[in-house]
Amino acid sequence: MAVIHDENMNGKLDTNWLGIPTEGFGFSNDAKAVVGAPSFSAASFPYDGQNIDLTMSLHY
Repeated sequence: MAVIHDENMNGKLDTNWLGIPTEGFGFSNDAKAVVGAPSFSAASFPYDGQNIDLTMSLHY
């Protein structure tokens, strides 16, 4: 799961001229984004179809 904080509400994750995000972002399992999004396996978590509470950290 990926989350962004679209601060200016333009519908996208804004980046600077180097491509580094200028708005908050985070991935499930606190997977790290080094040069792009983390792999699926790094961000995956078990899900059994029931309600689930997740806590995600946003990085600015």
